[in-house]
Amino acid sequence: MTGKQAADGVRVGLEVHQQLAAPTKLFCACPTTKSEEFPYHFERNLRPAQSELGGIDPAAIFEFSKAKSNMYFWNPESSCLVEADEEPPHPLSDSGLDSALLAAKTLGSNIVDEVHVMRKIVIDGSNTSGFQRTAVVGLGGSLKVDGTLVGVQSVTLEEDAARILGEDESSRRFALDRLGVALVEVALDPVAGDPEFVAKVALHLGRALRSTGRVARGLGTIRQDLNVSLMGGRVVEVKGVQKLNLLPKVVDYERKRQLGLIRIAEKLSGKGLRQIKCKARDVTGVMGGTASKVARRELVDGGKVVAVVATGLGGLMGWEPYDDIRLGKEVAEVARANSLGGIIHSDEFRRQGLSEAEEAKLRAELQSGVDDAIILVAGRPSVVDRCVPLLIARLKEAVSGVPAETRAATESGETRYLRPRPGSQRMYPETDIPNIAITEGLRADLAEHIPEDWQVKVARLQREYSLSEDLAVKVYDSDISAEFERLSRELNLEPSVVASVLVDLPSRLTREGVPESALGLPVLSEVLRAVDSGRTAKEAVPDILKAAGSRGLSVSEAISALGVQLAGESQVRGVVDSVVHKHRPIIEEKGDAAFSLLMGEVMKELRGKADGAVVSRILRERLAELTGKKGN
Repeated sequence: MTGKQAADGVRVGLEVHQQLAAPTKLFCACPTTKSEEFPYHFERNLRPAQSELGGIDPAAIFEFSKAKSNMYFWNPESSCLVEADEEPPHPLSDSGLDSALLAAKTLGSNIVDEVHVMRKIVIDGSNTSGFQRTAVVGLGGSLKVDGTLVGVQSVTLEEDAARILGEDESSRRFALDRLGVALVEVALDPVAGDPEFVAKVALHLGRALRSTGRVARGLGTIRQDLNVSLMGGRVVEVKGVQKLNLLPKVVDYERKRQLGLIRIAEKLSGKGLRQIKCKARDVTGVMGGTASKVARRELVDGGKVVAVVATGLGGLMGWEPYDDIRLGKEVAEVARANSLGGIIHSDEFRRQGLSEAEEAKLRAELQSGVDDAIILVAGRPSVVDRCVPLLIARLKEAVSGVPAETRAATESGETRYLRPRPGSQRMYPETDIPNIAITEGLRADLAEHIPEDWQVKVARLQREYSLSEDLAVKVYDSDISAEFERLSRELNLEPSVVASVLVDLPSRLTREGVPESALGLPVLSEVLRAVDSGRTAKEAVPDILKAAGSRGLSVSEAISALGVQLAGESQVRGVVDSVVHKHRPIIEEKGDAAFSLLMGEVMKELRGKADGAVVSRILRERLAELTGKKGN
């Protein structure tokens, strides 16, 4: 982010949800296993409930208005009656609680005196009960990133949601294998919205959590949510950023989007508009025979068309203060979140096939002036009737700039409307789980198990094993750093060679098409032992692993099939002499400067059958002899 962007006052609060490596789910004994088949299913409809103070969460009302049923698929190998909400939750998992407490201590948080499990209302179908169980385990603490202390607000233990399989206009489909898996959620204080710094904060937090050895690894085990605000304005929550490299893109996009909405509000203010007046009318009859393919398709299918007139928004629905940032797009996203394909507004009537005559007819029917925007909403009558009030509410918010809402991150790093922000009415106590006191003995035990700081460990790996910083970080980020240290102690190989084979080579070979499953630790350890024992050279390792992965061979079988058994010193000397004889004129011309060329030729002849260090030693000896004769 540039200095100007930083001056825009972007603030980003980060929330990280990390699955724990607990052997069972949080409130039952089911293992944390992903199922591939689901022999059983059931259907359930959820509805909002009042909080203890009588309020109803606006996000719950929004989800309920969609009137979607939820179909749940499950397998007894990964789910039970607890996930189906047909049996009370079992006592809180000791393993899950201990792991969350250790994560809190690692971040310097103050552990609570008692753990109180709460219910958080969620009726989007992701939980069969209509709520998610969650418990705060730590408050405060900090994370040091590039010399800056980022405060920790809270550390929370909670159950993961069901895994969505798909949805359509009337229903959603979920798998219950992920429901109930233990998560730790860490909420950080807002930081200045430099996109790269936000990503670095997330990276540091992820590494701090991994240092505990208690978190799950792999795609989908960690999710980042962002709370983004601009110039002290309302907060927008962005859910579900799974890839670290998307964080800067999401922050940049939200900054641009929110600045654009502020500029639209400023333009409305310049026109003297303090509020947007809207009226809606059924124009199904007027739209008969329309040239718009979108509207005509809906009418043929028995749909209806409602026109919303918004005063003063003519020309502003399609105006782009920044590339692809439009009020029309914002309103269309609300429609799509409610199962409508989108909207047609007057700024794009021609592009959507509506003629000038058709627009004039509509404006006459609606008594609308050219300064007013007309938004056409077409679809199934029940869906249109549900959506129109929501679209009007969004149009009226245009004078306020940025609305507080929840959005979802896309694969491209943009965001799309998801639902309103949840309110304070969504939490209430869980009556089926007793409070858990944190004893002094447990606190003392936690203090003894606080892990080595990840940055200290990276520095130690560099120092003890002579690794570059980049390679040391890769070893730490991998899930086999302990195996790296063990193999480095056991084998007579350079630790840098061990590290490269364990953490660098697999990613490169996977990009070249070698199955990731064929590059597990047993295979990598075996090929390192083959190099250490002199059965092959380290230069042959990539070809050996390719053959093992693509042809289903063991390491020994791949060595034999490729013929890359390590050449003896006499064989190496023979190849060196042959190459030297062939390139004698170059040696006479360049002397020692011919070494690189000759080294490449020798290694090419030996095809991975010799250790590069041995070849280098013999070749340098031979060159010294020749250059010495030349000097005489």
